[in-house]
Amino acid sequence: MQSSNFYIFSCSIFNKMKKLLILAFIGILITACGKDDSYDPVEVDTQAPSKPLNVTATEQTENSLKLNWEAATDNVGVTGYRIYQDGTALAGLITETSTTILGLTAGTTYSFYVTALDAEENESDQSNTLEAFTIEQPLSFLPLLSQMGVFDGNLSDLNPTNGVQLYEINSTLFTDYSHKQRLIRLPDGQSMRYNNTDLLPAFPDNTLIAKTFYYNLDERDPSLGKKIIETRILLKVNDTWLVGDYIWNVAQTEATYRETGSTEAISYIDQNGNLQNVNYQIPSKQDCFTCHNNNSTTFPIGPKLRNLNFIPSYTNQNQLDHFAGLGLMQGVNSGSTTVLPNWEDETLLIEDRARAYIDVNCAHCHQPGGSAPSGFSIDFRLETPFDDTGIYTNRGEIIARFESTLPSYRMPQLGRTVVHGEALQMLNEYMDSL
Repeated sequence: MQSSNFYIFSCSIFNKMKKLLILAFIGILITACGKDDSYDPVEVDTQAPSKPLNVTATEQTENSLKLNWEAATDNVGVTGYRIYQDGTALAGLITETSTTILGLTAGTTYSFYVTALDAEENESDQSNTLEAFTIEQPLSFLPLLSQMGVFDGNLSDLNPTNGVQLYEINSTLFTDYSHKQRLIRLPDGQSMRYNNTDLLPAFPDNTLIAKTFYYNLDERDPSLGKKIIETRILLKVNDTWLVGDYIWNVAQTEATYRETGSTEAISYIDQNGNLQNVNYQIPSKQDCFTCHNNNSTTFPIGPKLRNLNFIPSYTNQNQLDHFAGLGLMQGVNSGSTTVLPNWEDETLLIEDRARAYIDVNCAHCHQPGGSAPSGFSIDFRLETPFDDTGIYTNRGEIIARFESTLPSYRMPQLGRTVVHGEALQMLNEYMDSL
């Protein structure tokens, strides 16, 4: 009986423990399910992708350009790139690391930067900002000077328009005592560059160089007005220089493109109050090629680096440094190139003055490849050693030709009809010193 009661008691304890175990198991399940119901998922990484790098421009045309950039190595999640033009996002996303921008205006500078986006459209910081330009439409000689974009306002005021830069040269070419205004216009965003020489810099395509010839009606008082005769223009198109000339009308309101030469009677009052009469020669297109040519290649004559390396009248700064500050010249400054002496500076050595004058007035023809007949065996370039110039051997004939006004004998034959008295006196002194 006692044993039976113990069995019943043991079964009762077992049953209670079984129920407790079942209840505990159910509790664990409920707890687990409850945790499942309240589980917070792992947070999605919302960090923006890294920014694109090294945005550059290539394949510039008049109305388009190609942008290229690099993606950082951690840009695995990038799904596209957004292009900003002048601060405004362009429509659509780019999936490659380059794109061509269309519909641009010729000869204009634009600002671009690029950002990266991921699938959640998180946007990166902006890339470097790139200033890129489209090329200008190829320049050509239009019928009227007013159409060439050189001057602003009344044409006869000779006020350079925006983007046209005045320049001067240290030692000048003589043209029957006429005055000259020299201008240059470079394509937007481009510059002249050092060409590993103190001669001509490298000019970008679509460079325009203009030189206007005029006389003051009275040299004692320039405010009394001037007589403008011609504006000669050089255009660089497809790496080739083209020459053209615009002849001013009597009213001084316009100049017209012309390729034939002529002679124009000019009268003016000089510094001493004397009336001077000049039969001014307007060159033909072929005449221009005679001087602006070497080995069948056309080029400018005056704006050599060494002839720009001085302080001009329009600024108190060296001209090369002035150009560099304006972004018009790269790779050279006033201290890194030579100076062509000013032949009018009487404080200089007579040989330096004479060689500079001969260089700028004669050497474009009298050098290897120039238009002068090869039989003369002379080379008047400043950089030519004196013993190789032929100056000493031909000194008598040089003076005789400078003294002459005969068209077939005088030197230079083009560009002058009267004797340059001041230069002749200086050259006589030089030849006597040899």
